[in-house]
Amino acid sequence: MRIMKKIFLLLIAGAFFCSSVFAQSVEVQNVRKREFRGVSPIRNVVTNEVTGYYTFYVNEKIGDGMVNFIVDIFDKELKLIKETPITITKRSNVDGAEFNGNEFLFVFNDVMKKTLTYVTMDTQGDIIKKQSITEEKRYAATADVFTAQDGFFIVKPIKEKKWGYSIEKIDRDLNSLWEKRMTVEKGMVGVEAVSASADRIVVIEVSKPTLMSTKATAKLVCVSDETGEVIYEYSLYDGTSTCMPSAFLIDKDNNVITGGMYFDGERWDDVNSDGIFFLKLDANGEKLAYSTEDWDEGISKYIKNASAKSLTISSKPKVLFHEIVQTADGQYRLIGETFKKNYQMVSMKIKDAITGRFIGDISSNDENNKPITFEILDFILFKFDGEAKMTNVSIIQKEHTKISCYYPFNGLGGMRLAQVVKDYGFFNFAFVTTMPDVAEPLLVSANFVDEKAYIGINTIDLENDSKFTKIPITRRTIKGGSIGVMPALSGKLAIYIYSKKDENILIYLEDIKL
Repeated sequence: MRIMKKIFLLLIAGAFFCSSVFAQSVEVQNVRKREFRGVSPIRNVVTNEVTGYYTFYVNEKIGDGMVNFIVDIFDKELKLIKETPITITKRSNVDGAEFNGNEFLFVFNDVMKKTLTYVTMDTQGDIIKKQSITEEKRYAATADVFTAQDGFFIVKPIKEKKWGYSIEKIDRDLNSLWEKRMTVEKGMVGVEAVSASADRIVVIEVSKPTLMSTKATAKLVCVSDETGEVIYEYSLYDGTSTCMPSAFLIDKDNNVITGGMYFDGERWDDVNSDGIFFLKLDANGEKLAYSTEDWDEGISKYIKNASAKSLTISSKPKVLFHEIVQTADGQYRLIGETFKKNYQMVSMKIKDAITGRFIGDISSNDENNKPITFEILDFILFKFDGEAKMTNVSIIQKEHTKISCYYPFNGLGGMRLAQVVKDYGFFNFAFVTTMPDVAEPLLVSANFVDEKAYIGINTIDLENDSKFTKIPITRRTIKGGSIGVMPALSGKLAIYIYSKKDENILIYLEDIKL
């Protein structure tokens, strides 16, 4: 593997002076698509400023059934801090890769060998601790990872006489600080989402009478970060509908603000959603504000763009909410992308192999490896006041992106699958930022239609038409790969381009142009 740092220096000679212009970029070579999930920013936990970037991927086989998993860490100027190889078995998959502001945690599963491998690493790329654990059952050799303020949370399934899940908090040395097990006498219970604040975590818990049942009950469980004890529980079934949160904001007073889709009755998923909800709880779990809006009567009347309405809203789409933004006037913006999924009638393996737009094991000929198409549609923005009253809705149309999902992801439900597709970097949403001379927040996105790839910047102004700025990707043609965009130094963006054909990543800094 080779990293090339490029600093282009333009010298203009004179009698007694010279001037210079620096354009910064870095190129990473020999990056196989497997496990590459983009490039991510490293932020200061106090100031939230970007201090660097990191990426990871499988590099090469090294013999004896092992491969090198590579982690590259860069500073904010794109200078390589360290490249760290981690040796894993060739069948290992990444269950989790998280950064909590101080340390990284990587979790690898090898289901065939029933083994989980945990690795923590500091921001200088030095491995703190590596540990492999062999489980008795294959199902136990999987884990979801979430960040804590001073460690990490590991969520694992329990499938014994009683079904359920466990949440364990670990520190940077992989020491267990506490573990809680939740099981039910009949049926099953699992975790759909976790969000953390300074002293507590919020867990979305879903219970079903059987694995394949469409009936489900859900609740929000707030747990102490220090002890794992339950602070409060809040039912997500309001007597009529079941709410499915997909974005969270925990403010300085430990109020929980969340939003997402809802489904009529006691159902956790369906072909279409019935509407969206907004919920605000205080630190004790008491409801401060709550509302639901259905697609037909509540939301459609706000859509001013008729073409967008007929294109998107008429089918009652599913929505993955990425972020909740609170503005200075106490109002909230819920930012999401609509999506849908369909079974593939004709195999698209050859096309997928060329474009690189797939997740899962494309090479498997197993009869269970029948892919589904996951289509990412348009941005949808909701505006709520502090009393949970919806005051506006806006759709921002964009190019749609289709992803093929192979085993083991082809069996996941809509929202679980959406989260996986997001983890692999295929959703267009990148982040929300502000500029000193712009009143409204800015939505930054990466759109990777091969011949017309660009970075998009939209104003989040629901009262007026969104102002759109396009920054074309001109540095390199995308060859069966992807692009992404991240926050950078003031007034700049960090952009990466991954080429599956050339097996390399180009990362560079670009000025924000409005």
